[in-house]
Amino acid sequence: MNHLFRIVLYLVVAAVFSASTAFAIPLGTNITISDRVYSGTGWYGNHEDQEVEPNCVTGQVWDMEGFFLNGYVLSMVGGYDMVNGRDGFSSGDIFIDINGDAMYGPGTGGGSGNTTVPKTFGYDYVLALDFQTMTYEVFALVNGVTTVNVFYSQNDESNPWTYNDGGISCGYSDITYSANLTDAQVGNGLVGGLHNVAQFDLSFLSFDPNFTGTFLAHYTMECGNDNLMGQGTAPVPEPATLLLLGSGLLGLAGFRRKNR
Repeated sequence: MNHLFRIVLYLVVAAVFSASTAFAIPLGTNITISDRVYSGTGWYGNHEDQEVEPNCVTGQVWDMEGFFLNGYVLSMVGGYDMVNGRDGFSSGDIFIDINGDAMYGPGTGGGSGNTTVPKTFGYDYVLALDFQTMTYEVFALVNGVTTVNVFYSQNDESNPWTYNDGGISCGYSDITYSANLTDAQVGNGLVGGLHNVAQFDLSFLSFDPNFTGTFLAHYTMECGNDNLMGQGTAPVPEPATLLLLGSGLLGLAGFRRKNR
């Protein structure tokens, strides 16, 4: 009886372990939308998973696959290595638009060669990402902001790449990062073998009186090889709960200016 009990216990534990290792990260709702940059089908089609911009190098290592939203937690998934970059081209920043006037898709323009330009492209905030320290600083894009274009002019529609200077700092928070996840672990029907997930707290938006709940998110890497867009609706909290949100971002002791 004891021997049989041990066998049954082993099988139960093994089953639970197998289920837990295959369990997908709860990313929330897929808010990915078309970046309006596509030509034909397959790797240049009007989708994001298994797709890059026209005339760019294909493959999972360049693929930015989706934005997901769970409450105020924004998750960004890609085969692209956001921490180390690829072939010398590093990760960009995440730009947020809250009033619907962001410029994206064909016609964005802006030059080439990682040029610094006096443009926000219609975005209202930026998450200036630092994957070496796994932190990011949030800036409100007002008062003489400059941003940096992607390297290749053929990918102008992917602009902007990164924040450069100006604006008002809204504080710091941490990046939650998971690397080399399988298709099963990342879930949501994404394919490609291995995926990386970066997660961010957007609760700072609830402190903006102009925020009505809907926002647009944008990301690209230095070369503009793939351009990721998302449109989501975050909960607008009751006034009594505002002070409980975004404590990691909005503590006065964390305020400082970031120069790049």
